[in-house]
Amino acid sequence: MDKILDREIAWRIFAHEFNRSNLHISEGDERAPNYIITPTGVKCNRLFIVGVVTEVENIGKDNNLWRTRVADPTGVFTVYAGQYQPEAAIFLSELNVPAYVIVVGKARKYEPEDGSIYTSVRPEEINNADEKLRDRWVLDTAERTLERIRLMEDALESGLSGNELREFLIKKGLNAVPADGVVKAIGHYKNLDKIMEELKNTVIHAIKTISSESVRIVPEQPVEIQNETPVQKDEKKEEPVERPEQKIRVQKKLDFENEVEEEDITGQEPEVPASEKKPEEVIADIIDKLDTGKGTPYSLVLENSLKAGMDPETVEAAIKKLMDEGRCYELKIGVLRKV
Repeated sequence: MDKILDREIAWRIFAHEFNRSNLHISEGDERAPNYIITPTGVKCNRLFIVGVVTEVENIGKDNNLWRTRVADPTGVFTVYAGQYQPEAAIFLSELNVPAYVIVVGKARKYEPEDGSIYTSVRPEEINNADEKLRDRWVLDTAERTLERIRLMEDALESGLSGNELREFLIKKGLNAVPADGVVKAIGHYKNLDKIMEELKNTVIHAIKTISSESVRIVPEQPVEIQNETPVQKDEKKEEPVERPEQKIRVQKKLDFENEVEEEDITGQEPEVPASEKKPEEVIADIIDKLDTGKGTPYSLVLENSLKAGMDPETVEAAIKKLMDEGRCYELKIGVLRKV
C-alpha cells in the first residue's frame, strides 16, 4: 500500500513542451526518482499520454526493443519498450498502425556526448484508446498547461528567485513540490516569457485541431473547455433542429478569467480556396483524394503539390508536420496515408 501511495503523479503534458525540456535532476541516491523539469515547472517522473501511433519499429536484437512514435496535435512522443516492459513490447509488436493508444510511463532522457538532451517514455501500461478519449485528453492537457503558464507568468512578473520565489508561490496556494519545479525552471530556461507565449499558441493549435476534426452540431450555447462541471441546460429550451445554416459558437476560454477566443463554425463550412489554405491542409486533401485504399505514393503527392504551386521544400516540411500531428503516416517506404 505504501508503494502505491508514494507513486509519482502521471502528468498530462503536450509533446511540444516535453520535447523541449532539457533540465534533468536526480534527488538522493541511485534509487531516488529522476525528474525532467519542463519549461512550465513540472517535475516530471511519469506521464499520462493519449495519442496516435504513427510508426512502430523493432530496433533491438532478438526482437526485444521496440520504438514507436505517439503523436498528439503538438508533436510526437518517442516511446521505447524492451525486455523490462514485456507486455508493452508485445502490445506494440502486434499493433496495427495507425491506432489510438493510451500510455502511462516513465519520463526518460538520453544525453549524448555533445550535451544535447533527448526525452523519451518507457511505458508502464499501454492500451488501445479511441478518438473521443484522445480529444478529452487534449482538452484536459490544454487546461492543465494553461494553468501552469498562468502560474509561471505570475512567478516571472514577481521578479523573485530562489527561496523568496518559492515562498511567494507557496503563499499563492502552490504546494512545495510544484513550487520547487517552477523555481528550478526559472533558474534554468532562458527567455521563458517567449517560451510561454509559444506554448500558448501551441495549446490554441491543439484545441483547434480537434475542434475541426470532432465538433458536432450542438445547441447554440458556449462551451468552456476548462470547466469540467456540466453546463446547465435551460429546461424550457427545445431540442434544436440541425440545419446547414445553423450557426454554432465554440467558446474557448484560454486564461480562466475573461479573455475568450470565439470561433464561428457553421453546419456546412464554405469551401476554402486552395490558395488560402496552409500547405499541410492542401497536401492532406491531395493524399485523401488520391488514396484508393492502398495509400498514396510520395512521388504522386509531390507531383500534385508542385502543380498546386508549392516547392519541394515546402512539401517536405508540410508532410513532416502532418506526421508530427498524427494526421498522416508512412504506410510503407514512399507511401503515405491520412490517419
